Formats: sequence, C-alpha cells, structure tokens
Amino acid sequence: MTSTLSTRDLEGKVAMVIGGSRNQGAACAELFAARGATTVISYSHGEHAAARTLTALDRHGVTAEGIRSDATRSTDVNTLFAGVVARHGRLDIVVHTVGAALGRPLADTTDADFDLLIDRNTRSAFNTLRAAARHLADHGHYVALTSALAAGVPEGLGLYSAAKAAVERLVLAGAHELAARDITVNAVAPGLVTDSFCPGADPATLTPGHRRGRLGQPEYTARVVMWLTSSAADWVSGQIIRVDGGQH
Repeated sequence: MTSTLSTRDLEGKVAMVIGGSRNQGAACAELFAARGATTVISYSHGEHAAARTLTALDRHGVTAEGIRSDATRSTDVNTLFAGVVARHGRLDIVVHTVGAALGRPLADTTDADFDLLIDRNTRSAFNTLRAAARHLADHGHYVALTSALAAGVPEGLGLYSAAKAAVERLVLAGAHELAARDITVNAVAPGLVTDSFCPGADPATLTPGHRRGRLGQPEYTARVVMWLTSSAADWVSGQIIRVDGGQH
C-alpha cells in the first residue's frame, strides 16, 4: 500500500493504532509509516498477524513497535500509553480500531453477549480515549472507528449499533474537553468492510440498495483517517464521518 499524501509529513511524530495488527487497523498503521511516523500497533491476540504488519511497516524505514495489550482492560491501556511515551518521548496520534459485532435479536441476546459488545466496542474506546487525553501531545489527533450502522438499527444488530453510538458520544465529549489543547477528536464510521465480522448475519441482507454493489476495503477507511490526522483537517473536530459508499 502506498500513501495518498505526497510528503513524509509525520517525521518526528509518534502514531499508535489500537488494534493495528490487521484489517483496517493495519491499513492505518502502514499509511502512518509511509508518512514517516514512528508507528506503534497494539493487539490483544494474533502474534502472526502483528508480525506481518510490523514487517510491512519496516519497509518504510521507520521505527515500528508491536505491543500485546488488551484495550478492554484499563490497566493494560494505561501501561501501554505510559510505556510508549517513555520509550519514544511523545505521542501525537492515536487511532482506536477495536470492536466486535454479533448478529442476534435483542430478545435472544444474553448477558455474556452484552458484556462482549460493550467491552470490545465501548469500554475499549473509553479506556483509550481517557488515556489519550492524559498522554497525547498538544496539537495531537485522536480517531475512533465506529460504524455507519450506528446511524440506524439494522435487524439483529441493535446492541452493536448502540455500543458504537455510545463511542460517538464519547468522541463528541472528548472533542469539547481537549479543544483547549488543540487536540482534534473525531470518528470514522465505515459501512460494511471486507474484514467485517458479523456472525449470524448475511452481508447481502445488511446492504439493501447499496448502489456500489460491493463492500468497502480497509484502505478506504484508512485514507479518511489519514486526512483527519493531517494539517488539512486541523479545524475538524467532534465529527463522525461516514465512509460507506453511499449506503443509506
């Protein structure tokens, strides 16, 4: 993958992608590396995927680091952020890509399902945003991936859309609270992407009337994240940007 930006505008900066070992997170991490940033990825499992992504980052001639950390555990997140700042001297960009989906009607949703979706989607984003508020350098950027599905309530995905909608409210709160430090806080809401995981749900039934006739690609999301973390978007904060190919 090559960067859509023309310069290595992030040299001397440090970017971290939470859940950056694969899929949309890996796509974001590689574009940060292409822009010259020291790039850190975190992952809760999947060492082989993390190793492949680190190999891709190394090709860009930057410092790259992979750290195993569970974003649903506040102690892990606090240790992760403090360690990155201690080792690299600063932290300028944080992108949160962790999530989980489960296709099941509310009547059939168990307490364990609720805990899973809230932990993986909402709690992980809260833990990350709280740590970012403490550790991001002034003039930094925070971006959370939510979901275009949060704008509606697709059949069988009500709890998932609610968990992602909560993340969007956290983003708005963060944008207000960090504005005085010139830190932008935004969300990117992809539609269904080729790496989407919706057990029990048929993607064909979730995209009625989709004019493009296909699902999105991880790099489509990553390109918007790159714009939000560039100087071109310095005056953009508190926004939820849909990246769904016109799927409404």
